[in-house]
Amino acid sequence: MFESHHVSRHFEKRCKQSERQNKKKQRSLKKQQDRRRQRQSSPQGSAQRKVVSKQTRRRLARIVKRLPKLSLAVHAASHTILAARATTGTGADHRHFLPLLEKAVARMPLRMALADAGYDSEPNHLAARCELGVRALIPATIGRQSSNPPKGYYRRLMRQRLKGGPDKRRYGQRWQAETVNSMLKRNLGSACRARSTVGRKKDMLLRAVTHNIMILAKMQD
Repeated sequence: MFESHHVSRHFEKRCKQSERQNKKKQRSLKKQQDRRRQRQSSPQGSAQRKVVSKQTRRRLARIVKRLPKLSLAVHAASHTILAARATTGTGADHRHFLPLLEKAVARMPLRMALADAGYDSEPNHLAARCELGVRALIPATIGRQSSNPPKGYYRRLMRQRLKGGPDKRRYGQRWQAETVNSMLKRNLGSACRARSTVGRKKDMLLRAVTHNIMILAKMQD
């Protein structure tokens, strides 16, 4: 996830100053707060709280819906980005797995793909192995957690393989994707400067391309 806007250092400083001023005014506002609590304890006050909470939920839903999100397929050894998919909002991650893997396989041969638990899906395992010839390692943790094995042949296999042994050690390389996320945000910023949804998607994809160019330039040095 990227930030939807940039917050300047001056703005943060002013916020801290306002916070200190508000703390000084707490004593003088204590009586007003007591009066508000008495009003809220009445039936009319509870109705007002429900209206405010509903408005707050709607506002937060609009903010979350516009949050920039960048899904990446990363080459663990070189930290280059093989495929990128820019979207907005939260939602499930498993629908991004196959489009990313298909683009990554088209750019270089792959034998294994390591994915976060958010990409856990039996169809993802089937498509990766049967259609693309790539062995996928994804923790089978989505759904109800119980002592019973998960449904699906490959999801049950993941539960066994990732408990220990060589597959568990291989899966440790998945953290290289988090390293790339950190590199993107540290080197190119974590806030999108575009205001529209299309502009934010282009902004994130441009950062992915710029990241690869920076790595190639460093290799040549």
